[in-house]
Amino acid sequence: MSELLIYSTVFALLLILGETVVVLRAGKFWPLSFDDYAVAALLLVASLWLADPYRLPVLLAAWAFSSGNLYAMLFTRMDPNGGSRERLPVLAVALVASLMGCALTLIEIFNLGAI
Repeated sequence: MSELLIYSTVFALLLILGETVVVLRAGKFWPLSFDDYAVAALLLVASLWLADPYRLPVLLAAWAFSSGNLYAMLFTRMDPNGGSRERLPVLAVALVASLMGCALTLIEIFNLGAI
């Protein structure tokens, strides 16, 4: 379980750092970053402060929300009729990392026999 918590914490911190850099450098309207900050906060809360019976379901929800959000961002930017094509490799790597977080959390849930 500790590997999953470390992975979640590192991902959340990198997400906060990356989104802050984008907001400051690209002049992105800051409310558009709220969803990324919310995911990062949820991952940090689940990793660092929640007790065991609640930790894994909250982590799974946070990873699923992150995956959906990154999926939407990636494919919106890939749209041939108006996609900006900005930061596609970074978004693709982040999406894979988020899906790995979902998978690791599900493996942990199944290993504990919760499902």
